[in-house]
Amino acid sequence: MQIRLATRGSRLALAQSGLIADALRNLGAEVELVRVRTLGDVSTAPLSSLGGVGVFVAAVREAVLAGDCDLAVHSLKDLPTRPAEGLTIAAIPEREDARDALCARNNFTLDALPAGSWVGTGSPRRAAQLALTRPDLRVADIRGNVDTRLARVGKDLDAVVLAAAGLHRLGLAGAITQYLGTLDMMPAPAQGALAIECRSDDLPMIELLARLDDPGTRAAVELERAAMRAVEAGCAAPFGALARANLGDLSIHAVLATGAGARRSIVVGPIASADELALRVAAEVAPLRGLRVLIPPSGLADVLEAERTTVNTQAFTVTEPLAVRPFVQALTEAPDVIAFTSARTVRVLTEGGVDLATEIPLGTTIAAVGDATAAALREAGLRVGLKPTNGSGGAALAGVFADGPGTVLIPGAADPAPDLAEALAARGWNVVPVPVYRTMPVTSVDATIADAWPDYDVFVVTAPSVARAASELLDMPGPPVVALGATSAAAAAALGFDVVGTATEATAAGLVDALVALRKEQS
Repeated sequence: MQIRLATRGSRLALAQSGLIADALRNLGAEVELVRVRTLGDVSTAPLSSLGGVGVFVAAVREAVLAGDCDLAVHSLKDLPTRPAEGLTIAAIPEREDARDALCARNNFTLDALPAGSWVGTGSPRRAAQLALTRPDLRVADIRGNVDTRLARVGKDLDAVVLAAAGLHRLGLAGAITQYLGTLDMMPAPAQGALAIECRSDDLPMIELLARLDDPGTRAAVELERAAMRAVEAGCAAPFGALARANLGDLSIHAVLATGAGARRSIVVGPIASADELALRVAAEVAPLRGLRVLIPPSGLADVLEAERTTVNTQAFTVTEPLAVRPFVQALTEAPDVIAFTSARTVRVLTEGGVDLATEIPLGTTIAAVGDATAAALREAGLRVGLKPTNGSGGAALAGVFADGPGTVLIPGAADPAPDLAEALAARGWNVVPVPVYRTMPVTSVDATIADAWPDYDVFVVTAPSVARAASELLDMPGPPVVALGATSAAAAAALGFDVVGTATEATAAGLVDALVALRKEQS
């Protein structure tokens, strides 16, 4: 049998196609490699902006469908989980090493890389897991073939993360400084496996390719891909999974890594129940999938999307900065403590030209209402001395203060929530509020948001001003509310919203925890 095998022209694609060509020649076939150029080869844009690694597949598939070629060899992790009409995956040979590998300068392991090191990857999955395992590292979004990526190590990058299978197939295992275990880096579904695809009506070819199929590998990778489909995660999503087949059973370890943390799942069951196992994985790693959420624009929306929710954003307020001079003048009175109640306050002051790290008098204690505010203060060069250990919000912050006397300067909104000032005054502190911005409601909301308003599963209230604006602009009582912090929850409830959950921390993790708890209550 004469066979024309479609392949991309990269060194890795040719190596993988060559492996299959040799296997087919051992079965008596004559094989010719036909190079095909794809959008992924031509474009230099990040893979996530092109729709994921599936951009490498389309042109090769078209060559097979058109009859120009008889089959194609793919990295199975690059294939969309939905089958292509007119094509079938006739064989999945035995899998190579599924793990990711670190290739670092000076033979560094992941733990040994110095803080601030630059690690290159084009994969959101790898980037998300790196951020959780080593949040002190910096991740660079890179493109290019394996050789191009390795060449950057020791130059503008300290390390890159690549699939071990590809390095092995290229004879580059010597570049690996560490194989990454699944606790540090769960591989992509089907990583390390090859898929041989041909036309679904080419029965002689299907019969020949079946001789290259490995049933155990097929069962494992099909479960991994079914789990990815159930999670509604594409090739570019921060989802990883690794399954193994053993004596009629399948076990799968999976992780969904987002800005709120990593949610893991371990599921075991019979091969015949693979679809059920995939649904169990999805329920454990993505309990929020399908939840319809309305939230003001922020980084929280990105986290919720990674959690597989359906997210719409709508601004309900705008921030109008006020003069920063009164704050700078108040610093000359040498306050004992400056209490920051939002990251927005920090941003308004720094954008207004205040160098907080140098203009705040030495010895002044810096207090933050929660983790997000503390992070903004650290980015501005300040050391946070007081922060609630449990929860967030004005009352929680006041709880970590000692009794007065002393002076507390509180920069913030022109109409602040009174809880912090009242609690501190009751403990003997002289409280000096300094308005640095004014929160103004928007005059209208998008018509599609207004139409969908009653149908949202959750409206996330990030501040009392958001609740006030929404209650004035949209029909009440509105959808159920999950609030960031007790202050926002109280304000929303007073306006007539049904507050069904409160994030004790005004962070991505706090919000996700509150939503997951709500989902569990409703199930």
